[in-house]
Amino acid sequence: MPMHFDKEMINPNIARTIRFTPIIYEWLTQVKEREKLSFNQVVLQCCKNCMEEDRRGEETGLPEGKDKSVEAATNLTAMRGTEELC
Repeated sequence: MPMHFDKEMINPNIARTIRFTPIIYEWLTQVKEREKLSFNQVVLQCCKNCMEEDRRGEETGLPEGKDKSVEAATNLTAMRGTEELC
């Protein structure tokens, strides 16, 4: 099955430096290896999922919460259609 890439994920061209905690870095590395994706693709998908979750919260008026942020960050879907990555 060919990989699905969202339009927002094509040709990322803004370079930034980011520092990860060891736990998050290890988890991202595991997902990258398991799903045969680049590290950058995994990070971008996490950010996109968090952005969508945040926007849904704004639309529904739900307060932001720590649990919602963690849930959104670990919900890596869409890189391969409907198949769950986590």
